[in-house]
Amino acid sequence: MLLNRSEISADKSFSLLTDSILERDQAKTTDLFFRMVQSGQSIGDALSIVAAAEAPFVNVPCHINIKDGNIALTNNDHTLLGLRASTYLMPYLPEKYRLLPLLQSVWYIGAGLDIWNQLLFKYPGRYATMKGVQVPPPDYGPVVWLEDAAPIVEAGSLEERIHSYMVATMTGDSKRAHGLFLGIAQDPEARRELQETIEFLGLIDIQETVIGRKARNTGHKAIRARAVTDLANYIGWEKSHGVFYMGVPDMAVGPLYYSLYDAASVLVAAEFEDAGKSLEEKNQTSLSRSEVENFVQHLMLASGEDVWKLITTHLKNGKSIQSIGDTIQLGAAELILRTTVARQFTNGQHPFDYCNVANNWLRKAKSPYKARILYLMANFINDVAHENNLKNSIIEDEIAGFDGSGRAPEALLRELDEAIMALDAPRATALAHAYLKSGADRRPYMETVALCASRFQDDPHNQKITVSTFEEYENNGTHMKDRLLLATPRLLAGWVKMPGERECYARFEKEWIYH
Repeated sequence: MLLNRSEISADKSFSLLTDSILERDQAKTTDLFFRMVQSGQSIGDALSIVAAAEAPFVNVPCHINIKDGNIALTNNDHTLLGLRASTYLMPYLPEKYRLLPLLQSVWYIGAGLDIWNQLLFKYPGRYATMKGVQVPPPDYGPVVWLEDAAPIVEAGSLEERIHSYMVATMTGDSKRAHGLFLGIAQDPEARRELQETIEFLGLIDIQETVIGRKARNTGHKAIRARAVTDLANYIGWEKSHGVFYMGVPDMAVGPLYYSLYDAASVLVAAEFEDAGKSLEEKNQTSLSRSEVENFVQHLMLASGEDVWKLITTHLKNGKSIQSIGDTIQLGAAELILRTTVARQFTNGQHPFDYCNVANNWLRKAKSPYKARILYLMANFINDVAHENNLKNSIIEDEIAGFDGSGRAPEALLRELDEAIMALDAPRATALAHAYLKSGADRRPYMETVALCASRFQDDPHNQKITVSTFEEYENNGTHMKDRLLLATPRLLAGWVKMPGERECYARFEKEWIYH
């Protein structure tokens, strides 16, 4: 059975963590978490408790607001995304630094409460700070926007209950969706299908364009859904009440975008017998090298309509869904590799993470609707490429101006570390290319990049993009997969850091690393 919040709160650390989170004492919260693990508590159990402690204070009533007549975006899930990303990044770090990314994510919690009121400058935290407003310490706590829910166990088959959960989510009924999810999740035999369903709901909830928009569904619903299921698998579903509270009801919070998925469904039904449901079984041929390279260029330069036509052509020619998915991921990397403006790196990062979630789902799910997701992935990348006018590849010139010959791999990695931490994107890209081209072992490269990502004290996007690129590299079947690894240091060095402090890393080096 699933533990509820009351049962998890019986742990002696729960009230201490809750108090320190509400005091927004990042150092104390992180130290408490560290000492839980140091005392022998498993990381999964510690995550269960800290997630339950923060869960009531991180949701929002809506993902858009209106200020001065303009639409304003409100994304609230960075604490949840951070816990997932850092947990899955840990194995890539040198052993003595394994806890660092997780401690960075716990450190962030106090800055990520009640984003709704932060953006109204009524509650202090990272989002208020990044808008240039220092909100005085309040004498009140963060608002609990979404109340906890009890499990709802409906009569009917698993298929019928899953459908009820889907409808509750798609109609914006947060509390019912939360309760139905918990009711289904109580049955271990139902969890695989429930996991596929929440991730599918996240993948299909994405808008048609971000060009000229302030309200941007930047793939966060998909990333949020995967954070829920990955953390539940890591912690154990029975102990993941806080994770579910943070992520499941928020999947139903508006605005909700399904028209792009509708368009893909209509197209696939019109172009393929049985609406494309048998494509995964029938299509077994990988794209050729020239087809991969041509596809990436189409993603960057062609119209959205032509990109969709190309996907349809490849599917009709028997190309496998996963081969197309791997190639689309290269296009997501290309967005990052063609970016030069600091604040625009986030525009490439979000499609990359969205496509990572999609590819993970394509590899593991048993859904008959996989082909449709390819169209959504490609649309997102193509849309961002046009938004930022990413017509030309620029890294070749940066690489040509750097001579890495004669440098030992270890020397290249030392210089790469320095370039990333100095936020020198062109030099970091050139050094990364030199190392990868040398054919040296990828493991030290991953350790170096992962450690850089974990030293930045910000929101968890640094860790998230890093683990996404590593995962895609390890699963990608194309001849261009090194470009996935190349994208990470470029983004880490190029993306503007807000606010950019490194206090958590300093505390780690001074107090936590030796224990």
